[in-house]
Amino acid sequence: MIALLPPEASTMPYGTLGRLVDDSSRIKSRLDGLTTQASSGLVAQTYGGLASTAQLTLDLRPQLARVDIYSSNVTTAASRADVSSQVLEQLQKIASTFFSGTIGMAPQTSQEVDTLASQASATLLQVQGLLNTKVGDSYIFAGQDSNNPPLPNASFNAYVQSIRTAASGLAVIGGPATAAATMAAANAGSPFAATLPAARQTLAIGFDVVVQTGLVAGQNAFVSQTGPATTGSYVRDLIRSLATISSLNAGQTALGASFTTLVTDTRASLESQISVIGNENAGLGDDKQLLAMNQTTLNDTKLALTTQISSVENVDIAATATALTQAQTQLQISYKLIASMHSLSLVEYL
Repeated sequence: MIALLPPEASTMPYGTLGRLVDDSSRIKSRLDGLTTQASSGLVAQTYGGLASTAQLTLDLRPQLARVDIYSSNVTTAASRADVSSQVLEQLQKIASTFFSGTIGMAPQTSQEVDTLASQASATLLQVQGLLNTKVGDSYIFAGQDSNNPPLPNASFNAYVQSIRTAASGLAVIGGPATAAATMAAANAGSPFAATLPAARQTLAIGFDVVVQTGLVAGQNAFVSQTGPATTGSYVRDLIRSLATISSLNAGQTALGASFTTLVTDTRASLESQISVIGNENAGLGDDKQLLAMNQTTLNDTKLALTTQISSVENVDIAATATALTQAQTQLQISYKLIASMHSLSLVEYL
């Protein structure tokens, strides 16, 4: 509604009144802007409202988004490293348990052989389960083929059986030849998926910073194993040891030296596995330290970027509150002046 000026307004100095109305309008506009800023905490609702400073925030926000992605990747990589480390601890514990168990496998304790063989059979399934561990939707021992289990039942069972078959010839070919046969079977077959790659998964955790995460079953990540006493893989060696033990029986203790030779070979392999798995776990520890350091860098970068963006986009709440109070006071005074010139109340004017 347009308010009509009273008759006496024709005698008023319209130039002064017009300036008062214009000033009031400007103060009201400024008050509205300050009210919006106070409620939203933002300098403007659009980039256009930021004027020349908009380019800075347009440049920095994509960087901040990338930092958030990198930070999420660090969390993912750290989670995979933690779970991988826990799995390695379990595998090392298994190797230690059967290393201790085979120390007493002599003719005078033959009644323990069947029990240990049964335990080895059950533990083979445990090893398969550990190496098929998932974090989220990813198999952490499957490298870049993380959607598929690295040790599927068919290949794993066939591999274990091939080693057991090789070990079954102990009474015929003797201890040394049987140990060699189980090693040949372990090298010839594979318990792993046909699609299992050699490379670990990779994640970007910083600007031009990429790390490997998880592990690949059958591929040592940090420690190389060479020589005739190993397959070159602590996973294959552990499966070979357990499969060999699971094939033994109390009656074979009567074979004397042949039995002792096979058990001694298996125990030596287990001892090596304990050491290698420990060193692999230490390598994961180094990875976790790198991730922690990188997370600190990302946090610092995020704080710096957020501070710069805030300096452009966000208002000083205290200063805005003060300016808002001043604008309210100025508007009230302006309305009173206009009302007094028309001999009208503020309500009538509005």
